[in-house]
Amino acid sequence: MKTKSKFPEDIIYKIWEDKRFNLPLSTAEGLPIDILDSGVRNNEAAGPDYQHARIKIGNITFTGDVEIDTAHSDWKSHGHNINERYNKVILHVVLSDDSSYPFVITQNGRKVPTLSIEKHLSSSIKKNISKDLVEINQSSQIKMPCSELNDKLPRKDKLQLVKNLGLVRFKNKCENDIERLKEIILLKQLKIKEPKVYHDFHKEVTSRAFSQSEFEQKQIWEKLLYEQIFEALGYSKNKDSMLKLSRYAEIENIYKIENLNSEKIESILFHISGLFPEVTEIADERTSEYVRSCIDIWNNAKMNFDSGIMNKNEWNFFKLRPQNFPTLRIAAGARILKKLVTADLFNNLTTVFEQFSDTNKIINKLRNTIIIKSDGYWANYYTFNKPSKSKLNYFIGVGRADEIVVNIVLPLFSVYFEMMNQAEISKKVLNVFLNYYQKESNHLVDQVNENLGFKNEKFRSVYYQGMIELFRNYCIKDRCLQCEIGKKVFTNYSE
Repeated sequence: MKTKSKFPEDIIYKIWEDKRFNLPLSTAEGLPIDILDSGVRNNEAAGPDYQHARIKIGNITFTGDVEIDTAHSDWKSHGHNINERYNKVILHVVLSDDSSYPFVITQNGRKVPTLSIEKHLSSSIKKNISKDLVEINQSSQIKMPCSELNDKLPRKDKLQLVKNLGLVRFKNKCENDIERLKEIILLKQLKIKEPKVYHDFHKEVTSRAFSQSEFEQKQIWEKLLYEQIFEALGYSKNKDSMLKLSRYAEIENIYKIENLNSEKIESILFHISGLFPEVTEIADERTSEYVRSCIDIWNNAKMNFDSGIMNKNEWNFFKLRPQNFPTLRIAAGARILKKLVTADLFNNLTTVFEQFSDTNKIINKLRNTIIIKSDGYWANYYTFNKPSKSKLNYFIGVGRADEIVVNIVLPLFSVYFEMMNQAEISKKVLNVFLNYYQKESNHLVDQVNENLGFKNEKFRSVYYQGMIELFRNYCIKDRCLQCEIGKKVFTNYSE
């Protein structure tokens, strides 16, 4: 099993505690740093790595927490930016700075300076770290614990076990959808805008009884579909930001815009995302024309949106293929949103399940509904001012469309028809899931598929999802003896 190993942060902890770096130190913005007290290591509680540190930055002495990461981007990928436990961090210490930003943002919106210690290390320490990194990168082949034993199990038994896990994963998605629908209903009733949710909100969701009529509101289902597709378009690096964008650019306010088209939605989304450029930064004539048009659109529309503007630092471009840049994901989202608002996407998807009985026809119609061909400005640009080398053909291709259908559309409509007392159609949705074949796989599924001795089973969604469930909830958590495959393998063949 190939997986990405993480550079051991214990090495960086040792360097920090022993102050094994060359002076003087400075933040990424050039402010001098004087470490008066490196703090107390946090070995028990969740949260920052060091507490009660005293550090002079510039002319001010701060007392608080220190978080240590391998790279600057870990702050966001580890979720520190949305975790209030990290609101007292006064310095973010990293081995290498992989970002153009000299700071990180806490959950309460405070800027925290970054110290990259790589340039302050002695040549001998750098050499040892480089050696460790090479060894870590070369040892990326990590097998499933049972990889050399599970071939003793009958293939059909393994397939059944993986299928069962695929169904578990599908059921979990359905249950999560129900919980989110309840939140949406209550948010609407209480007239609360996210993320400003008071501390007892989730308790109220759990304790409150919901009536059937409350789930019959089309708007809540559209909102859920909107949120989830945007989150999926963000992939792993920007899914939280895309979800946040969908909650700031509320669909009910999009409905208020007259003569809605893709460019109007793009203008709204890019302004709210914080990614819209300063006019002074524009050099390209085509971009200048597009930006001027977007500014006019936003000036007429912004009165409808009061949830706030995101910080551009919340978006991750680092180590992404240009086709996956958040700018292009937002352009894709704009067209999905246009379909929702102007083409009644939700009802169209509902009709597919209601009118067709042939599973393959349903699959093709769902897939083709989600695939989005490129058009407009973003068919030829990766970011503002950066033209693409060739025209982009699709904003959402077949692979991503399959992921959206399997992970979002099918669970959502399974719940929808069940709640609308249309159990037979809900069963039809489940049957589509059981017989859906995706056009593409991914690296994780490829490796699990290989370790289990399967062939093309990975393309069938129920197995595809089962392999993800197996790896994420059993293999990497050392829960071998709780896994049905592990129980049989390690009980019967451990000798």
